[in-house]
Amino acid sequence: MNLLAYWKLSNYRRDLDQGAGFNFNSKQLRLHSAINIGETLWLFTRIIDRSGLPQLKIAAKLVVRSKTINPPGYKYGPYRLWGNLSESAYFRIDEDPKSDAFDVLKFLPLDSGTLAGTDRTSLLHACQTIRGISPDGHAILEEFTKHLALEMRAYKVADELRLEKLYQQDLPQFESFLREEHTGVSPERQRELTNTYSRNRQLVSDLIEVYSGRCQLCGFDPPTLYSVQAAEAHHIVYRSRGGEDALDNLVLLCPNHHTVIHKCDATFDYQRLNFCFPNGRVEPLCINQHLEPRSVA
Repeated sequence: MNLLAYWKLSNYRRDLDQGAGFNFNSKQLRLHSAINIGETLWLFTRIIDRSGLPQLKIAAKLVVRSKTINPPGYKYGPYRLWGNLSESAYFRIDEDPKSDAFDVLKFLPLDSGTLAGTDRTSLLHACQTIRGISPDGHAILEEFTKHLALEMRAYKVADELRLEKLYQQDLPQFESFLREEHTGVSPERQRELTNTYSRNRQLVSDLIEVYSGRCQLCGFDPPTLYSVQAAEAHHIVYRSRGGEDALDNLVLLCPNHHTVIHKCDATFDYQRLNFCFPNGRVEPLCINQHLEPRSVA
């Protein structure tokens, strides 16, 4: 079933500032239980225009490619839904009344009827619970968003694999790469990534020491076999897309697994401590000494 959820404007803007993540988090189980891979999560938000009037805006559509569990204590809830980068979209939020979606949302066919009779405030309250959308409702949103401008900041994000490799190599090249390739994020985020450069390198060194240079997915052991260090650190939630600089957001991988995970845009599930690939393949960590699994009732 396709779903509709409310996204706070501050969280939408923070997502763009940090590097558009093309994912959504919730404390509501329905984010996982009521939607399948290939279906769509529609996200809307509210702005107050210059005249002081509220408008409702379609903020994004996420065509589901994966559903995962977040690490223990994650503040936005245990459930994460990932959008397919090629089919999902972020829409520009502006004050143009033509993009006000209130009338569309008010009469949108939901799995429980419509929200006819609600005003803008009560509609927001009604959508604090994630709502199911009928096929007709999904088609209405597809048609409405055909005429919306995309938020281009969401697409001006650096290639994460290159970013990670430069993290481990050369600060001047890293800074140049950020200036030229990572332009969708806020200036504050660019400075944060630069300022954490040294810390990130230390975390990578710590990770290599913990696992003696072995790949956590396949156990490949270059130091023992060849007397060289070849493993690479991988950010589970990409740093380019808002991921944190922390050990519980890192795994150590051989170059082959690292490259494949990026090419497939595989996601990581903290409940089972495995990587989920788009073709349905699931690969668990074979070595783990630092990640804590999250149990979800």
